[in-house]
Amino acid sequence: MTDDHKIASNIPGPKVTSKKTISPIWILPLVALLIASWLVYKSVIDAGINATIRFENAQGIEKGKTRVIYRGMPIGIVKDLSINKDFRSIDVTVEFVKEARKQLRENTKFWMVAPTISPKGITGLETILKGVYITMQPGEGSEKRQFVALSKPPPIRFDEPGLHIHLISDVLGSLSQGSGVFYKGIKAGEIQQFDLNEKGKIVIDLYIEKKYASKVKKSSQFFNVSGVSIAGSFSGFKINAEALSSLVLGGVAFVTPDGDKTAKTAVDGDSFTLFQNKDLGEQAGKNITLLFDDGKGLSETTQIRYRGVEIGRVFRVELNRKLSGVRATASVQKRYRSLLREGSQFWLVEPELGLAGAKNLETIISGTYITLRPGKGALKRTFKTLSVPPSSTLASEKGLKIVLVAERFGSLKADDPVYFRQIKVGKITGTRLSGDARSALINVAIQNHYAPLVRIDSKFWNASGIKIDFGLFKGAKVQTESIQSLLEGGIAFATPEKQSASDRDDKPGKGVVLSESGSNSETKDNTPPQPKPSGKRAKNGTKFTLYNESKDEWLKWRPKIVLGK
Repeated sequence: MTDDHKIASNIPGPKVTSKKTISPIWILPLVALLIASWLVYKSVIDAGINATIRFENAQGIEKGKTRVIYRGMPIGIVKDLSINKDFRSIDVTVEFVKEARKQLRENTKFWMVAPTISPKGITGLETILKGVYITMQPGEGSEKRQFVALSKPPPIRFDEPGLHIHLISDVLGSLSQGSGVFYKGIKAGEIQQFDLNEKGKIVIDLYIEKKYASKVKKSSQFFNVSGVSIAGSFSGFKINAEALSSLVLGGVAFVTPDGDKTAKTAVDGDSFTLFQNKDLGEQAGKNITLLFDDGKGLSETTQIRYRGVEIGRVFRVELNRKLSGVRATASVQKRYRSLLREGSQFWLVEPELGLAGAKNLETIISGTYITLRPGKGALKRTFKTLSVPPSSTLASEKGLKIVLVAERFGSLKADDPVYFRQIKVGKITGTRLSGDARSALINVAIQNHYAPLVRIDSKFWNASGIKIDFGLFKGAKVQTESIQSLLEGGIAFATPEKQSASDRDDKPGKGVVLSESGSNSETKDNTPPQPKPSGKRAKNGTKFTLYNESKDEWLKWRPKIVLGK
């Protein structure tokens, strides 16, 4: 064996061992598996939520383009459209983002937003470039995946910050959803919706913005400001219009009575009466009922005036239950409530045209109105009106108050004049029948200044019309008190002279002349002074006979009577 072989045999041989390790090439499939798993997980977690919205008309909605936007953020997109089985509606399938899951509930509302031009303004203008879109109002209830879209935006939710109140009205007029609510000319809210209640009244829901909510008090009055209101009279015309938009779209305004510092602020759910105009709103107060024989001259705008000042207005005219008369319901301002008492008399004032002149001419333009004479009894709410203006009572006229007794009234009536020497010294204040109905009683008031003219033996006669005395040989004699008495009627009277020896015409005496100052002065022939009246002064309530005509001797009486005493 050679040395080489010995050396080679002493060298140990290679030792083979097996080593178990993962090949790096498997790293790539593992990473791919992890990524795929993550993507699957993310797709499941982030998967959208499908829901179906039914529209009556899907015009403008496009698959893959039309979005659902809430508060300016896209939360869904239209995935599919299909015609419903009844061919009356369109089912729109929308894929919502996962965050919208909690908002898709039973009372959630959807509607389409498209460009709209109206008197209220231009809305949805952004859709001209981006196209129409669907928006929503989240609701409460259980989760839901099928909805029916609204044809128009829903009213603001009751829990929306602001004030939510109701108006009660008999008629809606030109008001509509979206009509403005104004305060001092500023838009403070809008009408949300309206409906009929169980009593047949219209209930209008209002929303007042939060910053204006405190302006509405429990004593506030709401009135319709739709269109233009025009009121005219001889003193001029008054035209009212709240805002340009209210002329077409309609609107409501409200005011709070001045000086009502204790009024509480309105709260959600409060109800108010809607008046048809501002005047009725400001007059809100005591409602009364006026009963008329007929409705001639009455309307739902007829004013109630006292001493020329408007204190109320009629807002409803209708037949009574028996259909035998007319019942007018009116509102009288609270501060004039004391006028509504037992014994108060109401009557209608209309224009009067006659030969003697015209009365109440302003009513030709302003319209007839109701006036009253207050009573002194307890407060009252229902009144039977007079068919003609009442005669003035004796207590309401100043001066001497006497009563004339006649067989008949003739053409005499209240306010006809009473003359002394063709000078008006008083007037008729009323006419009535005596207790036994056998005589006509005429109440007369003589002015205080002329009261001394009436003596207990004064003679009164009817001065109405013309007295004609005709004889074959003496001709005709025509007599009338005055043109006014000819046209209107009236009464005249004379007071007899006191007869004494010194007053007789056959006794020589002094003549009397009237000085510039009105006093008597004696002439040089020593004529006695003028005779005095024969009787004592009449007192209140004294009765006199009213004659149909005067006697010649009465017209010759010329007693000296000092006036004003």
